Amino acid sequence: MAIFEKRIERKVNLDDTQEIQCRIETAQKVGGHTEYVLRVQRGPLTENSWRLLRRYNDFVHLDKCLQISGIELPLPAKKILGNMQPAFIAQRQVALQQYINHVLMNPILASSLPTKKFVDPDSYSTPFHDLALQNASLCLRADGQYALGQSLGPIGWRLRKHYFRVTMKLPSGRSSPGQSKHLVKSISQSHARGAPGATGNGSAAAAPEPTQDVILAWTEYGPDKYIDDREIHAALRNLAGVQHPYIQPLEYVTSNDNGALVIRKFSAHGSLKDMLCCVQPVNPFLTKYGNPKGRSPLPLRDVALYGRQILEAIRFLHSKGLPIGHIHAGNVVISGGTARLMDVENFILGVPAFYRPFFVQHSKISTFEAVDVYSFGHLLYEMTMGFSLQESVARQITDCPDSLRQLLESLLLRDSCKNGLPTLDQVAQHAFFQEHVPNFADVLAKASKTSKPHLKWSTTAKEQLKIAVQKSEQRLRDEQKSVRNQKRLVRVQEWMSSEEEKKKIKSKAKMEQKQSKLRQQTSLQLQNGPPVTPLTLTRSDSVNSVSTSHETDSPLPPPPPPSLPNLSRTTDDLRPSTSGERGRFALLDSICKFNKSSLRRVASDD
Repeated sequence: MAIFEKRIERKVNLDDTQEIQCRIETAQKVGGHTEYVLRVQRGPLTENSWRLLRRYNDFVHLDKCLQISGIELPLPAKKILGNMQPAFIAQRQVALQQYINHVLMNPILASSLPTKKFVDPDSYSTPFHDLALQNASLCLRADGQYALGQSLGPIGWRLRKHYFRVTMKLPSGRSSPGQSKHLVKSISQSHARGAPGATGNGSAAAAPEPTQDVILAWTEYGPDKYIDDREIHAALRNLAGVQHPYIQPLEYVTSNDNGALVIRKFSAHGSLKDMLCCVQPVNPFLTKYGNPKGRSPLPLRDVALYGRQILEAIRFLHSKGLPIGHIHAGNVVISGGTARLMDVENFILGVPAFYRPFFVQHSKISTFEAVDVYSFGHLLYEMTMGFSLQESVARQITDCPDSLRQLLESLLLRDSCKNGLPTLDQVAQHAFFQEHVPNFADVLAKASKTSKPHLKWSTTAKEQLKIAVQKSEQRLRDEQKSVRNQKRLVRVQEWMSSEEEKKKIKSKAKMEQKQSKLRQQTSLQLQNGPPVTPLTLTRSDSVNSVSTSHETDSPLPPPPPPSLPNLSRTTDDLRPSTSGERGRFALLDSICKFNKSSLRRVASDD
């Protein structure tokens, strides 16, 4: 009966790619030590914020965890004496703010688990690795084909994706190392367990050929997972049958209510990013990409060939109704001179993209085709330069041919992201690829004979993919709108603060001008003597009588006599006794008594 049915709500995981902002508000003394009050905000919305209390030792512990990246961080030094003085605490607060800003502004450090635990311990205190081990074991036990092996540790950037060694079982139920597919061990694990026969590159002495190596990846569902739980297993099973010369095939895939398990071949050279950074693929993520010692950009022809092959894989998946959204150097492998795209199942799982913090800042990148074009631009830039672009747009692109520079500018410049990016077909027909790989059509036709492109969806899977695309793009637009509103609010606040400053400056200038005028009047009065009190005529009770009085605050003088011989008063009667004013009135008197007729004519030679 419907009334007894249990309503199941979809579990929504956090978007680990959202930007984290941290501000140290104040410091307080508690129990003989100093605690700093941190205000942390996730994403553009102010309601997603919280407060934390951290001591200096917590910053030291974070710095120790991040030291494996090789990135120099400005952590202030420890002080034993005088560390409780208010001036020193204020100075250290500023230094710690600079330190945490430096950490959060670096994409590699900001995405690491130690940083996430430091700023958000409630959300990231979950034992992700133990849950992944449990779910992967249950999925493999139900199938009975593979046996779960040793964990490879944090070799990837995702916090909710874990890699394991895996072996294939024999028909009798037992696994044989000589006839099973297995993965090489990492350097740290080999030394920790004291594995005999470990070589310098971390592999066992009896390691099989690279073509036999496979890797298991367990991934939790992400916030963009909109396919029903009843249909997601069928969609993944259809995806497992994908065939394309430039797509890495899937050996095995299954799922449960929490995530999906994928087994695929493992390249001994690692991903394209491992090749560009010249690192071992089984090393931790922070160690590999934090501050790599070597950089190895690809030759120009390889950039064009690999880029064109990846574009062909993207166009094929889009034609089948499956967007990617996860194009970066870590999801590309190079084998035998051919580039292959990996992790094409990420859209079905709903996990956030690596470049999401970048393209969420541009409202024109609101469709998955635009997202894939933009991400391909970053991939092309990294193959060309040997290092990734650390900003959402490129300010200036140099050190490359004109055709490649024009292509990168059309994908990565601010004006291009603001006005709209080209389509996938337009990028594929660019002059750069026509110039450096003019015979790519023949290369594609030859590769298609070996691996004919194939991907078929069921009717239900097609409908589910359409709904997932619409909802994912709508969530992206909503987040972009929130980012725009937040930026607009910041600009308004800056404008208001600047206007207030302007008003303060204007009022201050007016006050200084008034004070200067008062000072000038005071100086003139001191030079010319005391001021003259103005005289006014007051009407008396008699019609024929008029009197004068001074406009002062002193009491009124006694009334005038009953009658005056003359109503007119001369200037001589009003002369003051002071010498300064006597001179002025003498000049006025001479001007008034000047007679023009007294002048005489004088003959002139002119």
